[in-house]
Amino acid sequence: MGADVQPYLQAKLRPGQFTLDGLLIYTKNTMKLARTIGTALLFALWMLTWAAAAEFNRQQAGKIAQAVGRLLEQAHYQQTRLDDSVSRRFLRNYLDALDYNHLVFLQTDVNELEKRFGTTLDDATLIGNAAPAFEIFDRFLLRLDERHSLVKKLLQQRFDFTQDETFLVARNKAPWPRDETEANNLWRLRLKYELMDGRLANERPEETLRTIARRYDRLLDRMLKFDSEEILQTYLSALAQSYDPHSAYMSPTSAANFEISNLKLSLTGIGAVLREEDGTIKVESLIPGGPADLSKLLHPNDQIIAVGQGDERPVDVVGMKLKEVVEMIRGPRHTELRLTIIPVPSVDNSSRKVVRLIRDEFKLTEQKAKARIVDYPEGGSNGGGLGIITLPTFYEKSAADVENLLQRLKKEKIAGLILDLRRNTGGVLKEAIRLTGLFIRQGPVVQVKDSRNGVQILEDNDPKVVYEGPLIVLVGRVSASASEIVAAGLQDYGRAVIVGDQATHGKGTVQTVLSLSQAAGLQQVPDPGKLKLTQAKFYRISGATTQRAGVVPDVVLPSVNDALDLGESSLENSLPADRTGAVAFERSDQVKSHVAALQKTSGDRVAHNAEFADIKEDIDFLKRKRARQHISLNEGERLREKSDEEDRLKIRKEKRTQRRRTHKKIFEMTLEMVDQDKPIAALKQKENDSLAEQPLDVHLEEALDILGDYIKLLGESRPQNSGLVTY
Repeated sequence: MGADVQPYLQAKLRPGQFTLDGLLIYTKNTMKLARTIGTALLFALWMLTWAAAAEFNRQQAGKIAQAVGRLLEQAHYQQTRLDDSVSRRFLRNYLDALDYNHLVFLQTDVNELEKRFGTTLDDATLIGNAAPAFEIFDRFLLRLDERHSLVKKLLQQRFDFTQDETFLVARNKAPWPRDETEANNLWRLRLKYELMDGRLANERPEETLRTIARRYDRLLDRMLKFDSEEILQTYLSALAQSYDPHSAYMSPTSAANFEISNLKLSLTGIGAVLREEDGTIKVESLIPGGPADLSKLLHPNDQIIAVGQGDERPVDVVGMKLKEVVEMIRGPRHTELRLTIIPVPSVDNSSRKVVRLIRDEFKLTEQKAKARIVDYPEGGSNGGGLGIITLPTFYEKSAADVENLLQRLKKEKIAGLILDLRRNTGGVLKEAIRLTGLFIRQGPVVQVKDSRNGVQILEDNDPKVVYEGPLIVLVGRVSASASEIVAAGLQDYGRAVIVGDQATHGKGTVQTVLSLSQAAGLQQVPDPGKLKLTQAKFYRISGATTQRAGVVPDVVLPSVNDALDLGESSLENSLPADRTGAVAFERSDQVKSHVAALQKTSGDRVAHNAEFADIKEDIDFLKRKRARQHISLNEGERLREKSDEEDRLKIRKEKRTQRRRTHKKIFEMTLEMVDQDKPIAALKQKENDSLAEQPLDVHLEEALDILGDYIKLLGESRPQNSGLVTY
């Protein structure tokens, strides 16, 4: 890097804060790493423990980079050489990780860096040279310090909120500012946007100014404190994600915490998986059974902007490091946490609300399978209830747990069954095979193809069928990996009606974690970390793939998830969908002839259901919001928008309080109750429950109605008490 940068670093950095033997940075990278580590549960655990950071010198960092580059070339599913085309993606990933919203670098910086490194990062990596990361990071720090100084000046000026100006909030696809003049104007608009948020939230102007000033002080300070391990993780993850979004380098700290997470038996906190995206903290997902999940007040993609402890003053967390926010959210059991959030859907950052949660310990047993029986006399000729099994994740022996629940449900003479996989993000592959086998006689379940086109067919070899009755698999956009294998397999066999969002997540790839300690040249590095990389792809037994496309349900229900970027196809560099050969299997064809009728009756109900009307309204709202992109900075216009949104939500709330569902009798069943042969317990419902507190959400209610229709369509040819199967 030029001579102007080195004096800057020497002047800005205190001893021990940062070394020039370090490497790169941290912004949107945390969100990407969350997706690469695997299940939401493991990432949540990983975030909740933090080990001491390691320090790498320049030689060690270069050797680690070389090992990662060679492993990606040789072991990744794509079998792609680390060449100039990968180098260009590598550089762009790195720049985006540093400056996700394209506000810090200038286009002249980017042009220069692309000219110098666009086609040379591959060569540097393969010879063990990580120096480019230092130079790029130096330039980023220089520009960030300039932007920080600009913010201080701009915050002393008066802003006119009557002008018809707009600001593009999500600038990750926009070009970088051409020069300092354009950069200065962009930052003026950004600060005006943030000040407007404070005005619309009725904050005191001086308090909003202090909050924003602290926010950018914190951002600069945090970047100056980056250690070599954090920098290296971001740099090499940018390289790994040039191959696909699920590959990543895990530094020693991340790898150690990942392993520690597998040993934890319980957590204390609220049970929310968080991600960092351009200095903002968002909810990635909720852990089933945790305080946040049970409260029904926090949802995926909600943005957390402040954290308060009990009655203490909330602390602004915009621009704060993810692990610092996590540490603030954790705390002793039975203590109150107040989160100031921007909920989804929302017009803009002025639509805030405070969520109060009580921290508690939630054991991983909450992740285990559970069952319910819904009294549904019209659901079958035997007058039996309908069973629901919810499986949050494919943990070890999960199939055996589901089998135990099924055996008990059969004793209760259920007329039909719903397998709820809407929040199941995957897990142990063999458990998915075994679970599928509970509903089919035997046969292939999924195909796995490696990088050399070798195909392995994974089968259910057990001829025993635990349940042969009417079956619905309920899925959502979050259903991924192993849960998609189950849904796809049962759909291909014609064994189950698939119901849910427009499609499942679309993750049809297989990852493995490799230790770098045995890689060539790394024997002298105490702990070089690990590499997670994609080594294979899943294929359905029909030959199609779940990759990107997911599993498309037989009956689709309206869902806000379909208006959000939650699927595999929304991820950069996701592997393409393709086909392989079909394998021989025997279809049961219990579904195909009834799909059209089920779609029609469900469509008629959905069209006249007020809750689905609300969901459709939210979908249209989100689509309009995404299409608009630019946010008005005219206070009068924003006040009108805010008032309209408040009126809309007020009317909806009033309608919900007046709305009453038919209260069906619901009985709960846990594995403990099955093991101890306890009677099922009726779930007590309050007469004045709001819809948000109902034990059966609208999608599950409709799935029960679809199951009732399906049972009737199957007709009297099915034996009485068809849930009872002998073998």
